[in-house]
Amino acid sequence: MIRVGIIGCGNPRADELLRVLINHPDVDLKWVQDAARAGERVDRVVRGVVGECDLVVSAPRDVDDVDVVFLCGSRDKVSSWLGSTTVPDDVRVIDLSGLHNLNHSAEGPWVYGLSEMQRRVLVHDTHLVTVPGSLASAALLALMPMARNLLLNSPLELYLAIDENAFADDRTVMDGIPADAWIRNQQQEVVGALAQCQTGFNQPVKMTVSRMAESRILSVAACFNSSVDEDKVRQLYEQYYDDHNFVFIVDRPIVPADVRNTNKCLIRLDKNDRTGQLTVHAVMDLLLKGSSGTAVHMMNLLFGLHERVGLSLKATGC
Repeated sequence: MIRVGIIGCGNPRADELLRVLINHPDVDLKWVQDAARAGERVDRVVRGVVGECDLVVSAPRDVDDVDVVFLCGSRDKVSSWLGSTTVPDDVRVIDLSGLHNLNHSAEGPWVYGLSEMQRRVLVHDTHLVTVPGSLASAALLALMPMARNLLLNSPLELYLAIDENAFADDRTVMDGIPADAWIRNQQQEVVGALAQCQTGFNQPVKMTVSRMAESRILSVAACFNSSVDEDKVRQLYEQYYDDHNFVFIVDRPIVPADVRNTNKCLIRLDKNDRTGQLTVHAVMDLLLKGSSGTAVHMMNLLFGLHERVGLSLKATGC
C-alpha cells in the first residue's frame, strides 16, 4: 500500500483529491494536515465522505511516516511549508499549487507532471512533481501531437472556457490570485512546455479565457494554420494518444456529460480546407483531469501502478 498524506483541505482540489484517494485500492490515507482546521473531522470539512473517512485534520507534523505528500494549499502556503520542512529523501512530493509550473528545465528539481508529455520521466525515480495548471493542461493536450511532430509553425490562438466557480469574484481565482496574473502565468506555462516539445518553437500564443455556467468543465479551442490535411492530422493524434489511458479522439461535438466526473480529456479536430485553419477542441473535468485526477495519475506512475488504478470513475451521462 502507498502511504499518503495530504497538506491542505477545504479547497476544491484538495477535497476532490481526498474523495478519489479514499477509494483508491492501493492507498492508505494516513493523515490530512491543515493548521487552520486542526481538530475538525475530515467528513465535516469535505463533502461526500461521511461514512468513508473517519480521520481528524491534524496540525503540521513530520512527514516521515508516508510515501508521498500531496501539497494542496495556496502557493504562499506551499512555499512556506517547503521552506520550513525537511522532506526525507524517500518521500515523493506532488504539488498542486502551480508554484513550480514555470520551470520546465530538465535539470530542475521539479518535474513538470503532464503525464502525456513526461511519462517516461515520471516512472524513473522522480521525487518532486508539479501538477500542470488546468488551463495549460487543456491547451497542451490539444497541441502536443502537433508539437512533437514539429508542426506548430503559425501563431496560436487559445480560446478557453472554464466553470465560473473557479473564480472567487471578478478579479481573483479561488486561491486569491489575481485572475489576470493567473491567466498570464498559464500562458507562459504553455509557451515553456511547447518549447520543450518542439525544437525552435517561437510562435506567438494568445490566450483568451471566458467563464461558463457548466459546473466542473474546462474546454479549449486551439486555432492555428496547418498545411497538413485533416485525415493526416487525425492519424497523428490517434497515434500519439494510442497508448495513453485518458485522452480520446472523437468525431462528434463534445458535451459536458462526456467528461464530467471522469479523468478523461476528449479531443475533436476541425479543419477548414478553404482557410487552412485547424481548430482542436479539448474538453475535460476541471477538478479531475484538470487537477486532482492528474495528481493521482502521477502517483500511479511514480509507484509503478497501472495508470487507471483508482481513476476508473463513474460515467454520469447527464
